[in-house]
Amino acid sequence: MTATAEIDIGTSVEPLLPSTALDTVGTNLERNSSLPYQFIDYRVSSLADSTGNMPPIVRQIVEGLTTLRALPGNSAKATRSLPTVLLYDDAGLDYFDRITYLPEYYLTACEIEILQTHIEAIVAEIPDGSDVIELGCGSLRKTELLLDALDKRRTAITYYAIDVMPQPLHESMAKLAAQFANVSLCALCGTYDEVLPRLTKSERPKTVLWLGSSIGNYHSPDAVEFLKKISQSVLAANDALIIGMDKQKQTSIIMDAYHDSQGVTAEFELNILTHINRLVGEYAAQQGDATLPASATGLFDTSAFRYVGVYDEQIGRHDAYLEARVDTEVSWPHSIVAEVKEICGSDSNVAVRRGERIYIESAYKYSDSAAEVLAQTIGLTFSAEWTESRDYYTLNLFRKPQAAMPLVSQTIPVSFDKWSIPAHRASTLLNTLSNSSAPEQFPTIPSVDEWTDLWAVWDTLTLHVLARKKLLVRPIDLRHPFIFYLGHIPAFADIHMAAAESAPLSEPAVFAQWFERGIDPNMEDPTICHNHSEVPDEWPSVDKITAYRDRVRRRITAWVDGYYAANSAVSADAARHVWMAFEHEAMHIETLLYMVLQMDPVDIRSPAISTFGPNSSAQPARSWISYSGSPAAVLGLTADSETALGAAALPTGHVFGWDNESPSMSVAIKPFRIHTQPITNSEYLGFLKAISSGSARADGELDDLIPQSWVALSSSQGPTGNKLLDADYGVRTAVGTPSISKTEAALWPVCVSQAQAEAYASWCGKRLPTEAEWTYATRTYHLARALSANTPNPAYSCAMPVDKYLGELLAAQGASGDAHSCQPYDMFAPSNANIGLSHWHPTPVPTTPASPDCLPEASFIGSAWEWTSTPFHPFDGFKPSPMYPGYSADFFDPPETHGSDSAHYIVKGGSYITHPRIALRQTFRNWYQRGYPYVLATFRLCEDASL
Repeated sequence: MTATAEIDIGTSVEPLLPSTALDTVGTNLERNSSLPYQFIDYRVSSLADSTGNMPPIVRQIVEGLTTLRALPGNSAKATRSLPTVLLYDDAGLDYFDRITYLPEYYLTACEIEILQTHIEAIVAEIPDGSDVIELGCGSLRKTELLLDALDKRRTAITYYAIDVMPQPLHESMAKLAAQFANVSLCALCGTYDEVLPRLTKSERPKTVLWLGSSIGNYHSPDAVEFLKKISQSVLAANDALIIGMDKQKQTSIIMDAYHDSQGVTAEFELNILTHINRLVGEYAAQQGDATLPASATGLFDTSAFRYVGVYDEQIGRHDAYLEARVDTEVSWPHSIVAEVKEICGSDSNVAVRRGERIYIESAYKYSDSAAEVLAQTIGLTFSAEWTESRDYYTLNLFRKPQAAMPLVSQTIPVSFDKWSIPAHRASTLLNTLSNSSAPEQFPTIPSVDEWTDLWAVWDTLTLHVLARKKLLVRPIDLRHPFIFYLGHIPAFADIHMAAAESAPLSEPAVFAQWFERGIDPNMEDPTICHNHSEVPDEWPSVDKITAYRDRVRRRITAWVDGYYAANSAVSADAARHVWMAFEHEAMHIETLLYMVLQMDPVDIRSPAISTFGPNSSAQPARSWISYSGSPAAVLGLTADSETALGAAALPTGHVFGWDNESPSMSVAIKPFRIHTQPITNSEYLGFLKAISSGSARADGELDDLIPQSWVALSSSQGPTGNKLLDADYGVRTAVGTPSISKTEAALWPVCVSQAQAEAYASWCGKRLPTEAEWTYATRTYHLARALSANTPNPAYSCAMPVDKYLGELLAAQGASGDAHSCQPYDMFAPSNANIGLSHWHPTPVPTTPASPDCLPEASFIGSAWEWTSTPFHPFDGFKPSPMYPGYSADFFDPPETHGSDSAHYIVKGGSYITHPRIALRQTFRNWYQRGYPYVLATFRLCEDASL
């Protein structure tokens, strides 16, 4: 039957499901007052509609059998296919239920073990009054464990079960209905396409379950599209999604799981032919065709096929096919021949030769990085992972963020491994590396969607994380109060939009005078400060500032809309003004956050629900990687001159940079070694304890070494005799202060000043890398790692310099040279980099050692900027920006100041709140005063090498 009802999840179903609740759901529903659960049938008839048109599912059968399609990332020849959904009729569901009990099919047992072992942690993520929605509930054998725990520990839970066949759904719900007092049940019968559009957002918290590694049956682009629909239409901010994901493992284990000794999987796959014969036969009969097709058994001769499965180790995917045992034919019933011809251009029967395969379904297996890459691709936050004793399988918790700045327009990977996209780019873009503009990079002008994401983050920080009464607070003496920045961002943008349009400033024009430029005084003598805006006697009201902000935003939106709609030429100067406004706001989001983090944590209103994993006591998978260096490594942008471009038309694909990024220059780099991972909170705490033990250092010296990114959670006297070091420290974030001793924060990169980083490096007998070394190491490693993900490739040995290995990889693919080093954007960075607020906090460094014949895992981008030992100096031939002459020039220090806390030093990379445009532009140069302790900056160790 067809249902037209819509469900406002959270309001339509009351505990105990009184009959009046049905009236709030809609009409044309299957009603039965004797049922202890609600049942809504959303199925559209599988047969023709009232106009006699072929139903969509039959059309899909015809299209699949008459069209050859290749699987993503598969070099094998294209094949015919059948709709995967047709595996799941009543018989198919019964076969699959039997499969889940087979000893070879480990997935169900693993998921049950996870639910049994981690049920307390999982239930803790689902609050009272939640709606729990399961996609493809099946027999509910696993879900029953969760519902039982929710019934005992939560109140007012409503469970919605979605599945395609009514009878099994009735049976499963009836079995559960009598068990629970605090869980109400509602069955939603239909395909995802039929049911999900009916679900609407509500104020009740929601948790969507997608168990059984069902995501693995979707090719990556389809999984992304499906999950984006759920995120956009069903989930509100902080709502949860729990997805089961099967991990990559030994091939024989996977093959056994899909080729069981009893042959049940084969029967399951072959049953699709019986289902199709019945479905097409019913439609043909409805069209008045009482004759059988040429095959006595229906559309297919089911005895002519056998089940075959193939596993692709590189992609991590098992593909199921039906292979013809003999030459056979798919014969169309007479009554649908005309429609078949209309669809595919021919009414001939389909000849299937012996050995030919028809594709049925895939089952993807995922790498350790897949959940994070998936989250970033669909715009969710990966919050927690639970696994079982063999580490075969994981349940992964995702949440919808209130705001984020995702990497837009990225390629969808074949698999969700963090090196899948970089490997694709590395293998296909090598021939473009010598061009000034690579095909895959950011558009010159940020789109309206990018602006909207940026504004959502800014508003979250200024109007949610900060209470209005806190906007006048000044948590760092070297900065203005928060309210200045509320006006500074639109004022700076309006000044540049007025210049871009050759038009007047927005009103009130005086705001441009008050808010144009903030302060960044000398740490040692705060009376020394660059030119800045005049501070008004009284700050304008928040309402006046936000109204001004909105006017400026409308101005920006109109300009950007016009630019993209007309696709017309604009001057480079006008485009640069707009670009400056965007990156300026992106940079100040970071400023605002590190200011917020210096407040009392109780005054910070969390913008997200975050789950911090326990301290596993694991050690960073850190090693040294070496580089032979270069006589002429390129730093800076090679093709961006503000004065040369001027009012000329904006070149296609142009990349803007700030004045200190130009002109490019070549530097000599001697052989060096560098750590693969930055120093962690736990390691830095160990350093403090080591130097305090038996040391004659005064408490004041130790105070200077304790990071401002930490907050003391307790201060009891302990073994060191120093109450500061005996405290349990937490790390400052906007979503809590997780303990270094008890949580995953132990493995987060430590955020310190450059002076503190130098102290640690000196204690170790090492040093910080230079700007040139860090840049060279990063871009060389990323391309080498991306190329090495493709097979075949030359073997790597741990003693081989990374740049030498890159040369061998390039040579193996018929390329040479280092043109990649001149590219503005590092498009080979891993896809799981913690940037753009993919998390509201740092994430742990890797702890799994690499195989000795592979490049070690190195993390260069994300979580925190990285200090270098390079003072902030201009490149040779530097010219201040005419549009913003003080941007860099006001902060270059004379050589005699180097080493003082007020001298400025370069940081590279990007933090968890850095916009991807900035974090991935390898020419971007950020800087802070050496003693400035508030920034989100970490460090790694480096040393000279003799190679």
